[in-house]
Amino acid sequence: MMHPLNTSKEGENIVVRCLNCNCDDTGRLNELGCVEGANGRILSKQKNIILQVGETRLAIAEDLAKSILVSPA
Repeated sequence: MMHPLNTSKEGENIVVRCLNCNCDDTGRLNELGCVEGANGRILSKQKNIILQVGETRLAIAEDLAKSILVSPA
């Protein structure tokens, strides 16, 4: 079941399913390894969401996190 990244819980393992953001954001996320089908883990949900994808840790703002659809791993 897909849901926005911002609704995931801290410590949850996720799979990125769909990037519904603008082209610039999608391109930048892809460059950093956050692509559809990538496995990740929510490390923190404080001011920004800290998402680890592979060896990369991404700080994702709440607005952007709403446009990234994920499912539990």
